[in-house]
Amino acid sequence: MKTIIQNALIVNEGEAFDGCLVIDGQRIDKVFRGKEAVREARQYCGIEHTCIDAAGMILMPGIIDDQVHFREPGQPQKGTMTSESRAALLGGVTSVMDMPNNVPPVITAEALEKKYRLGADKMFVNYGFYMGSSNTNAEEVLKHTDTGCGLKIFMGSSTGNMLVDDPDALDTFFSRYPGVIATHCEEESIIRENLETAKARFGEDIPVILHNTIRSREACIASTKKALELALKHRTRLHILHVTTKEEIELIRKARRINPGISCEAALPHIIYTQADYVRYGTQIKCNPSIKTAQDRDAIIEAIENGDIQTVGSDHAPHTWEEKQNPYTLAPSGIPLIQHFCPILMEQVHQSALSIISLANACCHRPAELFKLKDRGFIRESYFADLILINPEKEHRVTKSQLEYTCGWSPLEGMIFTTSISHVFVNGTLAAENGQIIQKPPVFPFL
Repeated sequence: MKTIIQNALIVNEGEAFDGCLVIDGQRIDKVFRGKEAVREARQYCGIEHTCIDAAGMILMPGIIDDQVHFREPGQPQKGTMTSESRAALLGGVTSVMDMPNNVPPVITAEALEKKYRLGADKMFVNYGFYMGSSNTNAEEVLKHTDTGCGLKIFMGSSTGNMLVDDPDALDTFFSRYPGVIATHCEEESIIRENLETAKARFGEDIPVILHNTIRSREACIASTKKALELALKHRTRLHILHVTTKEEIELIRKARRINPGISCEAALPHIIYTQADYVRYGTQIKCNPSIKTAQDRDAIIEAIENGDIQTVGSDHAPHTWEEKQNPYTLAPSGIPLIQHFCPILMEQVHQSALSIISLANACCHRPAELFKLKDRGFIRESYFADLILINPEKEHRVTKSQLEYTCGWSPLEGMIFTTSISHVFVNGTLAAENGQIIQKPPVFPFL
């Protein structure tokens, strides 16, 4: 039976227009616009159809999150594919790309294939997995370039310790890998020197507020420069993850003029928080790269709006509450955020810092294009019906009882968002409504 979503403000491909959308099976069947859209849609569908009245609501493609850390396999106490993808669904995310820093790390084709088999029964949203890199696995990677959604290179160490710092290994990957190389850019030598300086002063009792001094802007800028130089030298398809400084944005913008295959991402922690928030939240918001200044945050939001930053990812990275209570040097980096992906960005729209058009560009259209996700990321006839309905007038408060995360906590607890997600469709199936998961939808891998 066909489903009509009527009277919505449809946001898609640079437009926002009143219209109706018809879902048939897993796909978008028809899109009608104008004053007669409802009548035309009902006439088209005939007597047998269901109808959702979306008056006053925004309809846009489902969010494609290009950076998540679901922790499975290896660390189910932090997060599982089931729990974290359920959280993603409630956040308006219909597709995710999961990172390889699992336990053990996903640095072989066999491990990647095993992870895909695991995801087939557990995921509540569409999914792709990155292959991981190391200083010694170039031969393995280059034999299997047609698997996964891209290659992740940690040019700075982070959770999982998959640092790639051998110049020859980096040159091999950048010169020979044909797909998307996604990088974590922080210069390890600078971080180590800063950490030793902090330890000399504070011992093991380093204040959390020094996180962005230890994992400094200079470390980010130096590593991003290195990645850009390699990408320009080899014409690499480079995607720099979680950009945190205004200097990096400018460097990337200039490099893109020479190599349009270079792109970059902003992550939710660096849109929500500034370094001043370490005082309130402490290790709850410790993440890598570190959260920087208010000026950097504003530059990031402006760059999303003007297209200098092409995608937005959650960098969802859960750890247990007990782990996060450790002192600075022992508390792991990473924040669980994906369940509120869409409301977080809608706050920027509500405050007029970001347009709804730019939100759709960065969270739906550009990820689909950059990662070549067939028939997704747009509201187009015959495309998969991955869709979200947003109620821009319905407030909701974040409470612990609502959280789907295995870790059971969020730094957003108590926050009141000005908008809510009304409906989430994945491959044509209504999977969530008004903050409740209705059913597990059919989902597909990005191989």
